[in-house]
Amino acid sequence: MDKKKGTMIKDAVILCLITLVLGFVLAGVYAITKEPIDRAQAEANNEACASVVQEGDTVQDADAELLKQATEYLQKHDLSAKEIAEGDTLLTYVEVSEVHPTANGGLVFLATATKGYGGDIGFALGVGADGAITGIAITSQGETAGLGANCENEEWQKGFAGKVTPSDPTKNMYYKGAPEEEASQVQALSGATVTTRAITNAVKGIMFFADTVRGAE
Repeated sequence: MDKKKGTMIKDAVILCLITLVLGFVLAGVYAITKEPIDRAQAEANNEACASVVQEGDTVQDADAELLKQATEYLQKHDLSAKEIAEGDTLLTYVEVSEVHPTANGGLVFLATATKGYGGDIGFALGVGADGAITGIAITSQGETAGLGANCENEEWQKGFAGKVTPSDPTKNMYYKGAPEEEASQVQALSGATVTTRAITNAVKGIMFFADTVRGAE
């Protein structure tokens, strides 16, 4: 019995040592790969930001104060732009990580739509000084191939250009069949309503905030 107990203790010690060694190895791999991964992501984000502004415009450094204001707005308003104290706020649907002013008076947002079918959907969104979208670029997504993953389709993304905040803030920014308000709605991705809704709800929330920055009614 004592021999069996000693063997069990020995095996437990060996297992602990193996676990420790593997932990150190994984930590080393993470330390080695983290910097190039972060650098590659930063470059991809910069390219996405540059791609969503109008020709001739330039993206400036991120503005920490605008980011703070955006986060506070998203925490206090819902999908109809109504101010609420708690509950289903815009922050449920979109998180903004960076806000960049542009040389021509617009704004570029790096954000995440949090209600995608396959999880978070990262994107960059440009909003011009006139309040219209200048472009959108999907930066990351895990949607279903051939369906929601078509959000990366360049033609679909081009459909956002020129769109403005819905005149009725309770309305969706997408349509099926025929648009109710063409100036503010993009066509839904075929077979991917969840993905479409996630992205357009996130965009709508950002547009609400951008309107407040412009002082729009």
